[in-house]
Parts: sequence; structure tokens; C-alpha cells
Amino acid sequence: MASRTPRVPPRPIAPGDVVATFCPELGEWSAAQIISVNDRSQEADVLDLGWSGPEPENVADVGHLSALRLNHHGYRNALEQSHREWVLPRSYKNLGPAPLVRTEESATWSMGWDVGTQLHWQRRWDAGEREDLEDEPGFRQYEDGQELPPVTTAPEIRALAIYAIQSVDCALIASSFPNLTRLTIWGEMGSLLNASELNQLQRMRRIDVHEMFGMTGHDVLDPARLNEMEYISLDCVPVDYAGAVRRAWTPEAGKGVYLSISKARTPEWVRENVDNPLRAWDGREGISSRTYKRALSAWKGSTRPIREALQADIGEAERREQLTALGAQFAEAFNEVAGPAHLLMTEERDELLEALHRLVTDAAADTAVDAEEAALVVLHAVNTHRDW
Repeated sequence: MASRTPRVPPRPIAPGDVVATFCPELGEWSAAQIISVNDRSQEADVLDLGWSGPEPENVADVGHLSALRLNHHGYRNALEQSHREWVLPRSYKNLGPAPLVRTEESATWSMGWDVGTQLHWQRRWDAGEREDLEDEPGFRQYEDGQELPPVTTAPEIRALAIYAIQSVDCALIASSFPNLTRLTIWGEMGSLLNASELNQLQRMRRIDVHEMFGMTGHDVLDPARLNEMEYISLDCVPVDYAGAVRRAWTPEAGKGVYLSISKARTPEWVRENVDNPLRAWDGREGISSRTYKRALSAWKGSTRPIREALQADIGEAERREQLTALGAQFAEAFNEVAGPAHLLMTEERDELLEALHRLVTDAAADTAVDAEEAALVVLHAVNTHRDW
């Protein structure tokens, strides 16, 4: 049998290599060491070092290499070491090899390289600054129930996170936050309007988009304009947009751009799943197509009578009795889905219980039924009978 030819990282890195990047929070360069490189998983184990200073030209400029030790915000003499995608970002330079500071592999994984940030926080902590990480200047977050601001310029904001807002206008983002380097948009079947306007954000280095729709192939992120981009992650987005981004950015890997595209969705899928609370299971690692279909069937079959019981013209004692029995049936239906192999993990359990709670309270909203009391009855029955 022919031996497998090992794959190599798009930008050369090897165990022992010291890499460096400018950290805006520190206002200086910072460094890390590559502990190992795995060509099968395409990951690098990266250890942050406790150094910062002017731009180094070689390993000697970094001086004595020592691991960064963290003692802030709950850390207790911890190392900043984790497995990361093996694409060395374009803003990083490889200074060359050095003896390993540490040989033990990390037991953690993270997405994206962020060398220098933890050193920045440790120094602020050592200086007596104890504010939360979310109070970091240059970061802003919007969540469900909040609205993006009117068109006003906030050039100081470098990182923006938007969660569960149904409609996001990229033209507003580009005009309000012209100096963004990092953008996260995490939707729930949301709409991303004027997506091509993201090409105005020419300092952008990282973008994460999840479950947003409305973009087309004409809205593609442009490598010629976003020439500082290092990380693109698209999950559950329109299939033509996903394809256009893949074609445009796959050739950029050798320049230091990591690209991850998963769950590209067709218009038919979007129409069929607008009201499907289990849609995230479709294509999820560990959830087979057969398991997903069985789960969707179990959801539809076991929640329909719950909605009917909540809206029926019956006494409260009878309703409580019905909801208890129906909660038990819901649990048994998903016991069969999980099966002896326990196919439903903690994440799926939490999603199921949250979706069921939301279904009960929504169904009771326009009735005289106490929505929260009804949810407690159903969920108590579910938790009493479930094996997942």
C-alpha cells in the first residue's frame, strides 16, 4: 500500500518556530511558539509567550523565550496554549526555529489566532485594572431586542458582535464602524442586507457569519479590496453566496487566509425550515441524516398535541393532566431518537428543552393559560421520563 503524502501548511510553520504579530491592544509586537503541527487535522498547537516589544527580525530579538502565565479573570497560573487552524495569518511573521519552551500538547482548541490579547489583559490586571473583558475599549456588542444605532461614525470600534438580530444592514455597519477589524453576525434565520458593502471595511481581518440569508453571489467578499483579511467563517448561508466566497478566497490560503464554509443552504431549505427549531441539527457533526429526520418527525408528532391541549377549552386540572402525559410522550419520542447509542448530546438536550419551552409559552400567549406554569408542567414531565 502506498504511503500517504503528508500535507503541509499553506504558509510554512514547523514545531519550534517562533511567530510574531503586532497586537493593537498592547501597541507592540507579541510572539508565540509552534509546539506541534498535525497534518491530518490541519491544526497547530500554539503557545503564547510572555514577550512584547518592537518589531522583531529574528528569534534573538525576542530574547529569552518563556511561556505566558495567566492569573486574571479566574485563571490560576494557566498557560495560553491551544490547537488552532494551521493557516498562519497573514499579519504574522515566522522568525525561525528555537528550542521548544514546552513539549506537552494542549488539551484545548480555539478558532482563530489572537496572540498578544491575553498578555494585554494580564498586564492590565497586574496594573490593578479589574474591569470585565466586555468593557474593552474598541469592542461593541448588540443582542436580540437591541437595534443598531443610526448612521453615526464610531471609528474607535474595532470589533463588533451582533447576535439574534433578525435584519442587519451591512451599509449601516460599514458607515458606522469604518475601522472594524473583526465582525461576528450570529443570526436565527436572519436577513443580511447590502452584504457587498462589507467590502468597504478594508481593515477587516476576521468575519464570522452564521444563519443569515439574503446574500447572493454578487455580494461576494472581494480579496482585492479586503487585503488584510485572515479568517472567514460562514455557516448556514445561501448556497450561491457560499460558492462565490469559496471560489474567491480558496486561492488566498497561501497568503494567510483561513476559510471555513459549512451548511450552504438552498432557497428550498430556507423556505422549509423557517419555523423548524431543529434546523441546526441538519448537517451537524455527530447527527446523521437519518437521526435528524427521525428527530424532526418526533418533534412534529409530539408537539402538535401539546399546542392543541394549551388552546383547548377545558378545565385547568384536566389541562395539567394532559400536559403531564404529553410531556412524558415527548420524552419517550426522543428516547427512541437517541437510542441505546445516546445520539443526543448535551447541546441537543439543551436545544430541545429551550425549543419546547418557547413552543409552550408561544402557544399559550393568546389564551388565558399561565404560560410559564404550563411550561413548568411539561418540562417537569419531560425531565422525569427522558434518557437523553
